[in-house]
Amino acid sequence: MEIVNAHVHMIELEKMMQKNAGLKIPGGISVLQDLEATLPLLSPQTLIAQMDEAGISKSVLYAVDAPIVYASNEYVQSLCAQFPDRLMGFASVNPNGANAVERLDKAINERGLLGLKLHPPLQNFFPNDEAVFPIYEKALELKIPVVFHVGTTPFGSLSRLSQANPLLIDDVSVEFPELRIMLTHLGTLAHKEAFMVVEKNPNVYIDTSAYLYEIKEILTLDLITRLGPNKVIFGTDYPMPYAGVIHQMKDFVECLKNLDLTEDVLEGIFHKNFEIFMNYESTEEDLNLEQIIMNMKK
Repeated sequence: MEIVNAHVHMIELEKMMQKNAGLKIPGGISVLQDLEATLPLLSPQTLIAQMDEAGISKSVLYAVDAPIVYASNEYVQSLCAQFPDRLMGFASVNPNGANAVERLDKAINERGLLGLKLHPPLQNFFPNDEAVFPIYEKALELKIPVVFHVGTTPFGSLSRLSQANPLLIDDVSVEFPELRIMLTHLGTLAHKEAFMVVEKNPNVYIDTSAYLYEIKEILTLDLITRLGPNKVIFGTDYPMPYAGVIHQMKDFVECLKNLDLTEDVLEGIFHKNFEIFMNYESTEEDLNLEQIIMNMKK
């Protein structure tokens, strides 16, 4: 069975330090406690080796234009060029930048990246702020999907949870119903709100890059059926540690395979739903109330 990992990071440590010289990091940030063990995973060769071990054919690399977790569009492009059969890239722009729309256009049209990753709490913006709408309009023009981090984030006072509320993405979907959107991490402790947004909006999907215990407890066949069998996409958030465990892609693959899911549902999560997400176009025409009642009477 083909497997696509739709949520992978490769961080540029030196540039991250240069861009954030003098930044005060709050003590007790959980993700930094495992940093030393995580650093070796930032090798592209280690990434490919983990993919091979897990039986993953392709991974989606996210650029992130934000403090702490930083990877430029140029870097992501270079890795995808190095492994063109295994990696595909999503761009990132900081919505607070004056040239964000132009940078997104360049990342897609000149660098060949295929989507946009936004991290509202690390990039310090509210996704339903109308000031950000030109970015969504550009994404629609470019016919690319947008991925939003939602839910909790382990960066202490460097971020605000209010900016990661999944319900803010419902506002975006209402304003841009043709924009392909994916939420991350099964909602990361905002599961119910995230699932509400996915269930309600035909253009919104969600990935599985949660802790393993969350996947086991939450991702049931009943839930997937309710959200829509094409709405859940496999991702692992490589190379981030989970519950003090060093990241292993194979753990996530095995976790999904051990769930009580049908073969069709599992195949959808592992690759078919991502393909739908990348090529989604609404074919449903709006109906007025009279048409709905007439259809019910037929």
